[in-house]
Amino acid sequence: MYLLLKIVPIFSLAIATSLPFSLVQAQTSNQTCQTLLNGERTYNVNWYPVKPLPETIATDAVARQLDELQAIAVSPSSLDLTIQRELGQWLIEKPDPGPPDTGAPARMDGLLKALPNSQKPQLTAIFDQLANRIEKLPSLNLRTEMTGKLAGYYQQLQGNDRAALFLNNAIAKTLKSTNVQARAVQLTKLLDAVVELGLSKAIAPQLPQIETVLSRSTPSLSLARVYANTNQSQKALLLADRLAKATPAGQVVNSDLIALYLQLNQRSRANLYFKIISPEDDAPYGRLAAAYDRAKQTEQADKVFKDGFSGLHRGLAINHFLSAYLKAGGNPDRLFTGLPTLEGVGIIDLRRDYLLPAAGEYHRRNQPEKASKAIAQFVKLAASSNLRLDDVLMTAIRDGNLLEAKTAFEQVIAQNAFAKVEPPISFATEINALDAIAPFVQRLSKNPERRIELLQSLAIAYAKQNQPDKAISIAERVWRQSPGYSSAIDTLAQVATVFAKSGQKTQAQMILAKALSLSSNIKEIDTRAQAYAAIARAYTNAGETAAAETTRQTAVKWALSLPNDPNVVSMPSLISQQFLQANQVEAAWQTLQEISQDAYKDTNIDYLVSTALALGNLSIAQQAVDLEYSYAAPELFSDQASKLAKAYLGRDRPEEAIKILERAANILNNQKEPNSRLLIPIVQLYAKAGRIDVARELMKKFPNPIPSNDVLWRKELQQYVDCYQKAFL
Repeated sequence: MYLLLKIVPIFSLAIATSLPFSLVQAQTSNQTCQTLLNGERTYNVNWYPVKPLPETIATDAVARQLDELQAIAVSPSSLDLTIQRELGQWLIEKPDPGPPDTGAPARMDGLLKALPNSQKPQLTAIFDQLANRIEKLPSLNLRTEMTGKLAGYYQQLQGNDRAALFLNNAIAKTLKSTNVQARAVQLTKLLDAVVELGLSKAIAPQLPQIETVLSRSTPSLSLARVYANTNQSQKALLLADRLAKATPAGQVVNSDLIALYLQLNQRSRANLYFKIISPEDDAPYGRLAAAYDRAKQTEQADKVFKDGFSGLHRGLAINHFLSAYLKAGGNPDRLFTGLPTLEGVGIIDLRRDYLLPAAGEYHRRNQPEKASKAIAQFVKLAASSNLRLDDVLMTAIRDGNLLEAKTAFEQVIAQNAFAKVEPPISFATEINALDAIAPFVQRLSKNPERRIELLQSLAIAYAKQNQPDKAISIAERVWRQSPGYSSAIDTLAQVATVFAKSGQKTQAQMILAKALSLSSNIKEIDTRAQAYAAIARAYTNAGETAAAETTRQTAVKWALSLPNDPNVVSMPSLISQQFLQANQVEAAWQTLQEISQDAYKDTNIDYLVSTALALGNLSIAQQAVDLEYSYAAPELFSDQASKLAKAYLGRDRPEEAIKILERAANILNNQKEPNSRLLIPIVQLYAKAGRIDVARELMKKFPNPIPSNDVLWRKELQQYVDCYQKAFL
């Protein structure tokens, strides 16, 4: 993963006055070009979606992510470097490099949180294809790391048996490899995943073959841990000693090696290396703290636990440390006596995230009184703070602590705390307890706008539980968030969408008919126009294209009937933007075509272009860019033209890319001193399209003599063009 993050393209931004590294330092011209072209193939290929996304996919966040993963799984080998980077974002967490919360979880974590049970088989089938795609990636280290991460997601999706099957198959394939060096690396990393997922016993039948292969390579800590977990302590100890002796004097020792010694009851050996460990090693350090707790080594456990927080100042690292500590059987008592209060952006009370896991651990240890105490503290904390209960309770379900979460939820209700604290709608949906929180949602009044959002969420939640009467009743009681917008109609439209997507078309049509009836009686024309637009969006989501278009036209008719006010955004423009926000680019474009040219100033055409490109609809993106050519400032057109040309090149359509670049180049050629920020990407794209002659001609537009602060990026841009010229020879 480190290598994946270190490689950066030379011109990934529109202007390169400050570059991450200088290609001038490359030893030879060929090395320079190879680095540059690999960076381009990794970061600057706009290839997805290959075709325009159907609106049923474009308007559904989960469906879009599944479609993208499917496209990655079947992508051609020519995209290997790009796919390697994108799969890294899907499967591998971005580490925290510095300030709090600058890291990011893997994208797959977010997808699994949102994934309905009905779509889990689809994702599992995609995983099977991704496993094959990963095997074809160029980086051995990343290939193996991604395989291990994918095994973890198999485990979350389908349990231990499916993850074990996947890992056993991966190990069996690796054992057959004829590349001796690669085979050892892959086996070591696969064993890392085996140990991390608690599946050591599941791969035990293959241990003799693994041992034979790894006996000729560097000692493997993961193999030693597998031995320890499968009651082969003597083999584990021999490997651990070899690893310890191979560690140079004074070098930081892997925390997991010391934890392994403790697991093998070798306390003297563990304590020998205790002074040369690093608390920056977050998850292993958490496991080490747990190992000392289990070994009854209180003094060392205290030090490791304390040092863990002194060395970890980043959100994801703290989460890894504490999660690994509890998962490894750490003493949950420490969560009541040893957690610091972290000050940064506000004050973070870590107990809010770990009291329920502690209660779960107490239950597993058959300590019900302590479990009850932990839950009681959580309830007290929840009732006295602005804690977003939904996130914490849903996490508890995923961590296997459903009983503790339900108990806490019931106690919060018993204490009437939801009169002050935002009720957890997602959790209540999960445990079929919406009726218990509905009265609180309807009375919550601290923040009127947030109350509207919660009522909308409650209505949608009832719809997902197939309770149309309650969903409609809640939706009709949602008051207006603003004078010109009907929240009730919008909520009814969203409720209808839920029923349509679940296959209950008749129920959806009945709700939309009700929404139409209510809309026809709205007196304010602006509100009526937006209400019809909301219904049109719902018809599109339901796949009712004819009804959607009819209703959209009705919305536009009412919007156009409003008098023009130069101080207010025109209603047709606003409706067009609302379609865009719902990823309904066809409706947005059709609406834009029906408004007057004077209203274009209120319309964010750039947003239309970027949305169309994101959804793969290059036809509409082209038409929108054409519109900018006629009505927008030259700078806006040139910027959007570059993005469209890049999309054409990413889909191997160079002729169309060159056509749009020619128009942008003509604009810049007519300027005495064109903006360098706009000219650089056009030069690059011409070079990438094979038009080296035009790229060099455009470079003459830069000022001469070269200003001193422009020397570096001008030289690198020259190298960029030179490298593409070589590539086309």
